[in-house]
Amino acid sequence: MLRKLSVGLVFVLAACGSAKVIQRTQTGGIIQLDGDRGKAMEQANSEMARHCGPGNYTITQEGEEAIGTDTFTREDSAQDSSVSRNGRHASSDSTTVGQQSTRTATAWRVHYVCNGAGGPPPPGPGGPPPGPPPGA
Repeated sequence: MLRKLSVGLVFVLAACGSAKVIQRTQTGGIIQLDGDRGKAMEQANSEMARHCGPGNYTITQEGEEAIGTDTFTREDSAQDSSVSRNGRHASSDSTTVGQQSTRTATAWRVHYVCNGAGGPPPPGPGGPPPGPPPGA
């Protein structure tokens, strides 16, 4: 029973996606998508709408970007020992082989700008309440 639950949990987590705001300015931003791209993009659209206003943003670039490097190190050791037939002499050998590789780490990122960049989002759900403009 526990094994079936664990396997089911792995499939559920594999189908999840998330969006993380990497950078946000008054005029737009960058959002990183992780996991299931479709689910992550839904969350990214929500983040962009919250920042710029519903439907008030344009995606200017989308794709994999280099975000750094990953280094992987592996070391294998082998040991061999033998004894002569008469049991008088023993010998042992050991070998260690090291390997290191570095690759460019990438992530899927979405760059966007708010339409009419620089202004606040239009009033609406979660926006500022209607009223006189500031300084009036």
